[in-house]
Amino acid sequence: MASDSNIKIESFIENKNQIHSQIFTHFSSNENIKNTKKNIMKTCMNDVLSHLCFSLDSENIILDFRYFKFLSSYENYDLMISYIVSVIQNVLKNKETVIFHVNMDTITLLHVEKHFGFIKNFSQILNNKFPDRLNVCYIYNASFVFSKILGIVSVFIDKTTQQKIKLVKDV
Repeated sequence: MASDSNIKIESFIENKNQIHSQIFTHFSSNENIKNTKKNIMKTCMNDVLSHLCFSLDSENIILDFRYFKFLSSYENYDLMISYIVSVIQNVLKNKETVIFHVNMDTITLLHVEKHFGFIKNFSQILNNKFPDRLNVCYIYNASFVFSKILGIVSVFIDKTTQQKIKLVKDV
């Protein structure tokens, strides 16, 4: 009888050790955490991108600077540019030109200085990929700083395109 009892205890201890070993292995593995983090970041990134730039209809594209701030790191520049380019390409499938509506709310000179490389690269890509495809670009919520920013950015924008940029005052 004592031997049956010892076998049950040994079996219980062995099962318990196996369970602890499995749990320890699970807790030691970071693979699930890494995958979860990637999925969360991808979902968040897609959500922010879809608010940063989207087509309002078959001709109008919204570009909202407020969302740029959430993604504005060197690692995300290419992704943002690719996403915006794809939005423009989708609109241009059915139209010859696009109308941009850009919200410049909360932009500062510090943002421009910090992301100057992105602005320069973005301007050059748009100019090269979509020459003469801009109908008009409406700028909303432009601060005093924006005129300074436009002066800096205009170095990368041809005169014809500069004439298509319109500031919209409060309606």
